[in-house]
Amino acid sequence: MLKKFSLVFLLLLLMTTGCNLLFASENLPYIEAFGPNEIECHSFYHYTFDDQGLNYIGLKRYDLVSETDQDIYIVENPEIQELTGFYGDDDGVYYVVTTSQEQSKESILFYYDLNLGTMEELLTDENHIGVYKESTTNEVMVKTKTQSYSANKGTLQYLDDCGYTGRAEYSHESNVELVTDDGTMVEINKEYKERNFTYTINGTTNVITALSDCGGSESGVYRNFVIEGDNVVGIVQITKGTQGGITPTNCIPANKLKKEVLVSFNYKTGESEILYNTKSNAIRIIGYSDGNVFLYKKGKIICRHLNNGDEEELYKLSYKGNGQLTFNWVGRNLVIFDEDNLQVVANIKT
Repeated sequence: MLKKFSLVFLLLLLMTTGCNLLFASENLPYIEAFGPNEIECHSFYHYTFDDQGLNYIGLKRYDLVSETDQDIYIVENPEIQELTGFYGDDDGVYYVVTTSQEQSKESILFYYDLNLGTMEELLTDENHIGVYKESTTNEVMVKTKTQSYSANKGTLQYLDDCGYTGRAEYSHESNVELVTDDGTMVEINKEYKERNFTYTINGTTNVITALSDCGGSESGVYRNFVIEGDNVVGIVQITKGTQGGITPTNCIPANKLKKEVLVSFNYKTGESEILYNTKSNAIRIIGYSDGNVFLYKKGKIICRHLNNGDEEELYKLSYKGNGQLTFNWVGRNLVIFDEDNLQVVANIKT
């Protein structure tokens, strides 16, 4: 079964239609939400721009069944207000509105109840408010600089930890944490310029030997891992470093990506193997589940069955824009989204 993962790598705070493209992306498409997964949801939320295409001033909900957009919120004063974070599902959506003036800044967390059609103000802070789903506990988390809360259907519960932490975008180290069925924490680690990828369980560190000869000394690890039985399976990008550190997965130009590999290792025995190797940057690995790897190749979405090597074309992308594309898995739905122009370009049921 597909298991939950948790990323401890980048800042938690890293977080419309038509042919009038505002940007031209120089970076490769990347996975924003890994899958296929067990999420049961028919909602995909996204921002809208101001007239200049610079600030996020609105929030929409894209319905995966009807394939239509619903307006959720738009700021009252776009000159000083913008949306700076959100998390939503089929019950409702949390979103953060930040007001910036000459000598002050204020962020407010709201909750919009989809069933009731009501909006409620939940929290105010002088700094940034982050909102996201913690995938190891399946809880919606709200964090300020000093405080943390769990959120459930529009209510907040105070937690004892002291707020958000994070690393610089171009970091020298990366790690991903996963929790097994029996509650064991598996931590995958990779440092810049180090040859070996490692994993740690109960204080003991082991080398993922299958990755040792992949040429990934400048590469890192990201949240694109799952646990299946005793095996950890995930995607590793073999990249050239940037600015003296690991290049973030969402900032990779074509000339920085050497290839991608799908790796599997048994966290109990330490045995590891490469399940699939793209061998170049012409093919992207965009998902994995139950022995099937999903690929993006020349505008096509392909499902490759690892047991026999057979490939099945699922979708051919007709979108001709040149914005930054992301792959977002919501259950078995693959939503391809243009992050530069803030529009859904494909909704694929796999």
